[in-house]
Parts: sequence; structure tokens; C-alpha cells
Amino acid sequence: MIRRNSLLLILLSFQLILVLYVNVNSATQNYIPRGVDIDRSNIPKNILLGSFPGGRSHVKPMLDIAAILAERGYNITLLETGENELSLEYPAIKQISLGPKRGLRDIGVVIDKEVLDYKKMSKLIELGVKSYKRTYEKYKSVAEEYNIDLFFCDLLLNDACIDVAHALKKPIIGITSALRTMDPKPYKSDPLIGCNISLENESISERFRCNFIQLIRVFYSLSGVMNYLNDIRKQMNVEPGYIIPGRSVKASLILVDTFFGFELPQTLPPYIQEIGPVLSEVYPPLTPELSDFINGHERVLYVAFGTRFFTTIDNNSKLLQSFIEAVDKKVVDGVVWSLVETSKNDFHPTLKLSDGTQVQTSPILNNEHPHIHIAEFVPQFTVLNHTNTKLYFGHGGSVSSQESLYTGTPMLVLPFGADNMGNAQKLISTGVALSLSIDNLDVNEILNKVDSLLKDENVKKNLEKIKVIAKINSKRKYRAADLIEYVLHSSTFVEYINDDFLKELFPAESRVGFIRAYNLDIYAILLSIILSIIGVILAKLINLFHSLIRHSSDDQKSKRD
Repeated sequence: MIRRNSLLLILLSFQLILVLYVNVNSATQNYIPRGVDIDRSNIPKNILLGSFPGGRSHVKPMLDIAAILAERGYNITLLETGENELSLEYPAIKQISLGPKRGLRDIGVVIDKEVLDYKKMSKLIELGVKSYKRTYEKYKSVAEEYNIDLFFCDLLLNDACIDVAHALKKPIIGITSALRTMDPKPYKSDPLIGCNISLENESISERFRCNFIQLIRVFYSLSGVMNYLNDIRKQMNVEPGYIIPGRSVKASLILVDTFFGFELPQTLPPYIQEIGPVLSEVYPPLTPELSDFINGHERVLYVAFGTRFFTTIDNNSKLLQSFIEAVDKKVVDGVVWSLVETSKNDFHPTLKLSDGTQVQTSPILNNEHPHIHIAEFVPQFTVLNHTNTKLYFGHGGSVSSQESLYTGTPMLVLPFGADNMGNAQKLISTGVALSLSIDNLDVNEILNKVDSLLKDENVKKNLEKIKVIAKINSKRKYRAADLIEYVLHSSTFVEYINDDFLKELFPAESRVGFIRAYNLDIYAILLSIILSIIGVILAKLINLFHSLIRHSSDDQKSKRD
């Protein structure tokens, strides 16, 4: 006992000596406090956000980043097409309309038996081009009125935003969810052009088709409308700016609202920064009626196809029939369907169920069915985040997909076109979704896939994994705000934006060209040297062969003599 006490006393004494040594040693060192903020006194403060398509899916990620900048003292102005429906959610940001929002109905595109591919997309691009002059003038007048220092441009159909920034010699930040268009890779493609998202396991003929034949077709399909845009620029004496490096003007920075785990992995240059998923800190609450409905059902199927897409009366009626039968067969006990572009007139008045029962649609669409709730606007993320929401049936939009992954909600995807098809493939490859085809919607297939997704344990495990990745990456909108501040800060050191601006972000390949960047000229020289050596060796072997033949012939001749 005495020995044990002595040992404890020695250990305590040793610890006391160690603590004293550390404290004394620390007192002799100089520690510099690490600042977590930057001096913003000389940084330009006026930022213009621009989106030609407008709408929540395009504007909301920009506003979530801009809200951080507004808190840091920057003056934010949003210029978008539409009625600025997000103004109440972001009161610190001034919102100005580019004009009335136009959708697929306005250009005569109906998604019935064919998805919105690159051929139909050309009609949307034409819509943007026809509005170019008015949009350009609006951007320019707002930029001059508010003394804009930086342009933050949604990259879809938004050439005017980029061109005005270039004309005023201001830095440009581009934002998109389409990573592949910003940094194409030969092992990645897109269903939008008729190929799979990954060419990793495709045959050489398929890789040749996707990397050359399809790209030529797309270029040919869009060449007319792009020439039309360039003609308008010439008439207005506007020099085009380019968001893609290697052209006449480089973008300052490209922010991509995606994350690896959802996106197929690839290497990225520094001027392209992956900052998704961009999600808000606060979302609108459920309406009392919607809250009562979801709280009263334990297995809710949430249905929404975005704010732009719509389909035929036949397809809408099949969807409604599948929801009725899903409830009747107890696959789910409740359905919430957000109808935006689809009206109550876009359904057959009577549905015939699989068991022969006939059902009138009007009472259901007027919310007289106890287990089906129809609404025009639904706070989507709030619904997905509810514990009673067990499955999301949607179109595969980028924002919707990210919200589902963040909340760990399995997905049944009905792609309507554009990026929907590629997102559906990504979600399926991640093991968290199944998809349907707009070409042949079938009620039994919908029911079977809903049931499968709800019961599949592998889907649940994959969702738990991807949910962690999504939550970790959702913090990167603060990095996006930091990078925008850095671009503004850097712009104070140059009189105008030129090829040297932010050169620290642009690797050599963007300057030296494809051949030098990948040392193809060196490989060509090496190949020519190897071929020359092989040629010399072959020549000597041929001469040796000929000499042996001559020697053998001479021997035979001497023997005959």
C-alpha cells in the first residue's frame, strides 16, 4: 500500500513538472492570432445577379449565395425573367424583372412521346436569341444605374449577361449545374444528345459515335440559331464574351452547383469550383392544410415535376390513376401532388381503374379524396424533410435531386428532357432511384417501382451514405461567397479585365493549346524517331535477307557448274 502511494506521488510530480515546463516554454514563444475575416474596406460592393430563364431552380442557388454576401455588406441586385416570386424570401436583395416569363407552352413544345432533347432545346435557345437585344439593353441599363462591379450570371441562355459584363470590362462569375458542358471529358456524355452519361464501359463504336458523330449533329442543329445570335451582335456592334476558357475572353470563375457522389467524378481545373448542393438555411413552412394532411399519413408519396414541365392529358390521367391505386392497394397511404404547369383541365373527366371501377377526377382534383392532396405550390424541401414523406416522384431536376439526396428520400424519376435524363442515370447509378419513360407510361410499372423503392434495403443504405456527402458539401456555398469576394478583391489590382486577370486559376493548357498541353508534339517526335529506328532496322534486315538469297543462289549455281 505504501509502495503504491509512493508510485502515485511520483507520477503526479512528473505531471506537475511537465505542465510547468509547457507553460514556461509557451510563454517564451510568440503567437500570432489568425484572423478569420478579411478587410473589405476597398473591395467593390455592387453585384448584379442575372438569370434569363428565371424560376426557383435557376435563381434560388444564386440567391442563397448572394444572401451571404449581403450579410457581409455587399449590394445585391437580381435581374431575372418573371415576377420575382422569391422577393419575400430574400428581402435584402433588390429584384428587378427582365419581363414576363415564357415557358414551353409559349413556344409550342409538348412533351408527350418524346423527351426534350437537343433538337427541341434549339427552340428554347431561339427564344433566348430573339430576346437578346431587349435583354442586353436591360442588363446594361441596370448595370450602369447601380454601378455594378461584378456580374454573377446563370449560364443557361444568358449570353446577354456575359456580353454586357465583357463590354463594361467587369469580372464574370458563371453558375450552372451542368458540369460536363463546362469541362467536357471524353469518358462522359449526356442522354440529351442520345448517349449515356458514362462511356467507361461502352464499345469503341459507341464512344466514337458519342464523341464525334453526335457532337457534329448537335453543332449542325444549333448552328443556325447561333449564327442568328452573332448577326444580332454585329448589328448592335457587340463583341461577344465567352464563359469557356480558351476563347477570346475568359470567365473569372465558374461555380458548379453539384457534388461528387451525385455527379460522376472527374478532375477539375481551378477556375471551375464545385460548390453544390446549394441549399437555403430556412424554408417556407407547410400550410396548415398540408401539415394536417402529412401528419395524418405515415407513408406519403410526394409528386412534383418542377415549375416548367407538363405532359399530355393521357399521361396525367395515368399518373392520377396510379396514385389512386397505390392508396387503394396500401402501397402508400397518402399522396401530395404539386401541380404548377398542369391545370385541372389537363385530365380525363373519368378514370377506369385496373379492377374496372370508374372514378371521377374532378372531386379528387378539388381535394375531396381523403388520401390525395392537390396543391399548386408546395414548399418542396419542407415536405421532403418530413419524416412521413417516404418517396419522391419527380422529373429529375438538379435542385430537386439534391434536396432528395440531402433528406435521404428515394426517388422515382420521370425525365421530361434537358438535364432530367442525365440526372436520372446518375441517381440510378448511385443506387437511390428508379426511372420511367414518358414514351410508354404504365400504371402497373409505376405501382411496382413505387413498392420496390419503399422496400429495397440497399436503396436505404445507399441513401444514408449519400446523405452524409450531401450534408457535408452543403456548407460550400460559403466558399462560393468567399471566392466571389476574392474575384472582386483581385479586380482592384487591374485597370480592366484581360487575359492576365486571375491567371492563378487557369492552368497552362488553357493558354498553350491542346497539342502542347498534352505534349502531343513531343510524342509525335518520339514516334517519328521510333519509326525511323524501326525503318533502319527493317532496311538492314531486308538487305541481309537479299544478301542471303544471293549467296544461296550463287552456291547453287557453283554446285551446278
